[in-house]
Amino acid sequence: MISHLESHKFSSIISHLQNASLVNAKGELLFSKDADPFKTTTSRLVLFQIAKKYLSLSIGDVLISNDPENGGTSLSRVYFISCLSPNLFLIWDVDFFLIDFKIPLTPLLEKQRTNAFVWSALVDSQPNKEKYATFFNEQIHKFETINKFSDFIKVASDDTFQRQWFLVCKNIFIKHFEAKSFGQSELSYKYKDNVNIKLKVEVDEKQNARFFKVDFSGTSFFQPNNLSCASHVVESGLIIEFSKYYNLEKYLSQPMLDHIKLILPPKSVVTTAHKLGEFNFELQKMIRQMMRFNLSQINSQTKKKDKKFSLYSTHLLQMNSKDETNLIFLSNSRIHFESLSFFKQKVLQSVDGEYKASLIFNSEQPVRIHLRGICSEEDHSKRWIKINKQPVKHGSFELKKDDEIAFLWKI
Repeated sequence: MISHLESHKFSSIISHLQNASLVNAKGELLFSKDADPFKTTTSRLVLFQIAKKYLSLSIGDVLISNDPENGGTSLSRVYFISCLSPNLFLIWDVDFFLIDFKIPLTPLLEKQRTNAFVWSALVDSQPNKEKYATFFNEQIHKFETINKFSDFIKVASDDTFQRQWFLVCKNIFIKHFEAKSFGQSELSYKYKDNVNIKLKVEVDEKQNARFFKVDFSGTSFFQPNNLSCASHVVESGLIIEFSKYYNLEKYLSQPMLDHIKLILPPKSVVTTAHKLGEFNFELQKMIRQMMRFNLSQINSQTKKKDKKFSLYSTHLLQMNSKDETNLIFLSNSRIHFESLSFFKQKVLQSVDGEYKASLIFNSEQPVRIHLRGICSEEDHSKRWIKINKQPVKHGSFELKKDDEIAFLWKI
């Protein structure tokens, strides 16, 4: 008889992956993990279904893709769809910032052997092929490491085990679900370019069946050259907020997904993929904040009319040079610097959770900054970013020697 301790075994298999999902041959989610600020659970499931529909996966095969218009999220985020057994598949994703071209579903490995033609086209043809080779070899090594868990792969592939695991997850889901209130909450928010996001959340029980409904009806329709994202981008964020709120992150699996109903208007800003995924991070972060607010409203012990939704700024700065890529992540709860090696003068001050920074760029080689995220007008006085004293909100910018990045950020 299996128990909730099986989640530790699943965790062990994918411990060295940041973002990964294990599914069975039907595409049912067994276990999932999302460690990056940008969440991709549903994107991985969508890509698996696309791969399953159009291609045949055998043990030892690994497919790759990054197409934002067909299940992917950005050109720099590569998805790997692999077969561990006929009834156990692993999908994971990782950023590789050198890639700026689309990769359709392509076989990287076939029965654990590198596809020579694909390797030649994808790696050997690149001017910096050594870095491409290092990246893909690292991912192949991760896949080979996972295959060493042969005993558990065999167990986890068994239909009986999976049914028992789903039952464990379902019982835990019901227990956690019962500890929260039922009800509904609705929120509309007008964002830039007159885009309106309308999110209605309902938590209820009918005929002894618990359900969780998320309705985006009333959200603005897509307009060319405006911000938009694919529905799987939205759903990935919703699932994470739902699992976090109900303390179900370790048991994120198919029984939980089966209780969630997502209603989306056709051709809206939350159903239309952007060809480069330009606004995926921004829209997912905004909708996650709205979801969190609705859940807190449903479970609030105070009068709902006393609470008002306030959007907070959050940003991801990606700095690309010829030799490396570094990230800075700023949210309302944490600040993360991957590296400050680009900068000679670093003024970093923190007083009562308010961070001030002045970073002077120190390299003869220019660096390109890609800035993604939410700029909330409601808190611009306590959260802002400037390049050479000019406020910046979204887009790409070039830094040259002695240029300055400054920010004030309250957490």
